[in-house]
Amino acid sequence: MQLQDWVQRYGVVVGPEFLRVDGFLNHRIDPAFMEEVGQRLLDRFANSNVSCVLTAEAAGNVIAYEAARRLGARALYAKKGHASTMNSPYVRTLISPTKGTAAELAVSKDYLTEKERVLIVDDFLYRGDTSSALADMVIESGASLVGFGFVIAKEFGEGRQVLARYERPVVTLVSIGSMDPETGGIVFAEAEED
Repeated sequence: MQLQDWVQRYGVVVGPEFLRVDGFLNHRIDPAFMEEVGQRLLDRFANSNVSCVLTAEAAGNVIAYEAARRLGARALYAKKGHASTMNSPYVRTLISPTKGTAAELAVSKDYLTEKERVLIVDDFLYRGDTSSALADMVIESGASLVGFGFVIAKEFGEGRQVLARYERPVVTLVSIGSMDPETGGIVFAEAEED
């Protein structure tokens, strides 16, 4: 089954901006779906010498793991908040688009170093705030930012424009042009790569 078909069949439109994918992507995980996601990310970034696949806790963890496994890299996730045992972390604060609350993301300087070649992945690209915060941490660390990979892009958000400033590839596997909560309809756009 194609990724777009999965989203059409199992995604639930809950508002003009929100799509529930918790039944197969970010709460309950469908291994067959995730294998296809991992393969598609491998196809795009296989020649990028990625050493670290970075995401934000928790929705992107399985995506990062699967991409890292296929790319022969390590998966790293930014924790929500930072433990007192974390060594001088890189920290960013942002507002969650789904919860509307402030969240602090932290990555240990022990694991994000100037030697890394980093691919940032996540379940959704919408406003781009989370991925932008992660990219800023990568730049602060001195590591090389290879690009961005997203399972689903809500193309009606500003995320792609926000990430354009990094001048790195932005790969989306499924692109959504609009969603209608009245009918539950999803209008797909052509998957894009900048």
